[in-house]
Formats: sequence, C-alpha cells, structure tokens
Amino acid sequence: DEAFHGLLLYTDSTDPAQNYDDRVRILKERGQLSATFDRPANEAISRGTLAVALAKLLKVKGGLMMRLTGSSPRYAVRELQYLGLYPPGSPNQTFSGAEYVGIIGRIEDFQIGDTGDMPADQIPPQLDAAPATQPQ
Repeated sequence: DEAFHGLLLYTDSTDPAQNYDDRVRILKERGQLSATFDRPANEAISRGTLAVALAKLLKVKGGLMMRLTGSSPRYAVRELQYLGLYPPGSPNQTFSGAEYVGIIGRIEDFQIGDTGDMPADQIPPQLDAAPATQPQ
C-alpha cells in the first residue's frame, strides 16, 4: 500500500486514492499493474511488481525478450538493472524503505537527465543549488 502511495505521489504529486483498492485500480487503469494483480495491501512489494510499474512509467522498451513478452517482472527488473536504476536482485525479492526511496531518487535523476551540458536557464528549479559558502 505504501509503495503504491509513494509511486502515485511521485508521478502525480498527489495521491487521489482513499485506500489501497483505489490505488490498485488507478495503477491498473494506467497499465502500470497487470489486470490480474491481486496482492494484499499489507504485503511488501516485490522488485518485479515495482519494476513493471516503473518500466511503464519511463516507457522503457527493453531488449528483445521484453519487446516480445511485454513488461514481465523478470525482464522489467533486468532492464532497470541494465540502466543502473535497480540494484542486482531477483524479481521476487522485496525492498526496504530506504532501498525504495533510493530507487525513486534514481528514477528522478534518470528522467531529468544529465544537467552537466544544459544551459543554466534550462536546469529544473529543484536542482538549482544555492551558492556554497566558504568556511571562515
């Protein structure tokens, strides 16, 4: 439940759902969860379930097998690992809260892209750092 809440907050900056069932319905409508998803709210999210949702969000096309079979948990995890967005592991493993937050941070960096070559006026405001102060 909390992982889906966080995913909706990340994608929409708000969570319009009132409960877990609403969150699942919204993510199914967006195609980020399979139509047959039926896991309970109090179960930890698997790496594969989150990988499918993130691959759809990022419009990751993947390699040959992912293109042929669609976003299965196995190939979504493998593709996100290849892109450096996911730590090594199995689609059936779960995440700690810290790992989840770290992955969302990597996803945000991936979506923003490399700002090293951007003109200053095109850098997103959240990345515009305050000038560093020198210790006295």
